[in-house]
Amino acid sequence: MLVIFARNYIAFAHNRASTKRRKTMNTKIRLRSAIAILLSALLILSIAGCSKKSPKKEEKKASKPKVTEKQAKNRKAAYSAYKTIIEQNATAIKAYSWQTVPGKDTYNARGIDRPIALCDIDGDNVPELFFFTANNKFDAQMHIYTFNGKEAVELSYDGFNEGAYSGKLADQQAAAGTSYVVYKGKESNTLYIYDSSGDDYMQYNIHRYVMKNSKLELVETLSNRVGQDDSGNTSDIYKRNGKTVPNAQGGKSFTSSFAQLDKAIIFSANREENNVSIWKKFSFDRALCISYDQAIAKLSEK
Repeated sequence: MLVIFARNYIAFAHNRASTKRRKTMNTKIRLRSAIAILLSALLILSIAGCSKKSPKKEEKKASKPKVTEKQAKNRKAAYSAYKTIIEQNATAIKAYSWQTVPGKDTYNARGIDRPIALCDIDGDNVPELFFFTANNKFDAQMHIYTFNGKEAVELSYDGFNEGAYSGKLADQQAAAGTSYVVYKGKESNTLYIYDSSGDDYMQYNIHRYVMKNSKLELVETLSNRVGQDDSGNTSDIYKRNGKTVPNAQGGKSFTSSFAQLDKAIIFSANREENNVSIWKKFSFDRALCISYDQAIAKLSEK
């Protein structure tokens, strides 16, 4: 009897344990199923979210400087005044013959006919006027005009007061001739004038100006004189604002000034391209200088 009871009890306990295990197993299965369903839902939502294209950000276009009504009015008045000035100087401008096309008493076989230019130096949206006039058959000088809101006025610029310069950059058809590049600097309101000339020696100069209140202020002069001294020895001297500086420093200053070229305004027909890197800094065709007829047409625009 006891044996039968024991067997029955063991069977009952076994069945109860089995039932409990089944319930636990079912619970785990249901839990795993729920987790799987949840993960699937999250995966679907994630894929759907990724498939949506995010709106493209609008690229900001570089806006051109706005020209105010007053500036537009001043430009129109300036153009009218500039036109009158170059018409009054037409004979002297056209007499700058050694800068014109080859074959007509040119100083350089690759001459150009572009002795006039317009370029805004002080950022007021009214350009300054640049042009050369010939004093005779071998000497021409550069003039710079600005418009002060009432009239066109000629600007004086220091740095050319010695020798035959007479206060202005001169293109002289003598000895080694004159090479020059007038250019707008990358820094605001800056104007650079590079020139070279010589005979027994070569003289290279760079003048840097800042334009303020309708005036050009000379802020730096670099020079390099190369040739023979009185003893017949080779001389290579650099100066900054009249004071001698080491050659390495002087050469670096010239290179830095050339690197500041933003826009070539006007340049000479005679050029020493193999010796000075400034000529490689700009495209001749993209320089701002234009012919007399082109200037008249430009200044006649309404």
